[in-house]
Amino acid sequence: MKKNNIKIVVVGFLCVFLSSTLFANPDSLIYQKKRTLKSGPYFGLQSGRFYALEYGWELQRKTREDLVHSNTTAVHHGFNASYDFSRLNPILGYDIGFWSRTGNFDLTYGLSAAVRTDLKQLRFGLCPSVGIKVWQLHVQTGMYVLAPFYALDNTSFNSNTFFISARFLLVRNKKTKGAN
Repeated sequence: MKKNNIKIVVVGFLCVFLSSTLFANPDSLIYQKKRTLKSGPYFGLQSGRFYALEYGWELQRKTREDLVHSNTTAVHHGFNASYDFSRLNPILGYDIGFWSRTGNFDLTYGLSAAVRTDLKQLRFGLCPSVGIKVWQLHVQTGMYVLAPFYALDNTSFNSNTFFISARFLLVRNKKTKGAN
């Protein structure tokens, strides 16, 4: 009788220990996360005070737990070019930044550092943005805060302040790890 009780206690302990270990660990055999890395060039069009063409590179990391719960984080850098017809000068720029999305149907939130030049002066600044991403198309809107401020110093060149942009990522590399 005591042997049976000891066996029941040991089996019960093992069942509780193993089940709590498997369910508590998100990287367990039951709840594996699927991780996907995608990268490639993007092409885009930005519309604000001026139209700007964009070309750059982006790396996305997506962690998926199930159909609804996933996190996507991306870093990007790229060049853009526009033309100020009122002053007849080109405006060239470079952006580097990141964005993040916390679900499949949520908005993206990002922040970029920006440099703009009209080939005579430089302007540096930040750009917070919010957007939506469907498949590989990322539509976002934001505001460039560039110093020196054009509103206070109109001897500097003008650039897009408020904008809406659409970028399309051409996936060149894709690696998937984790669950099927």
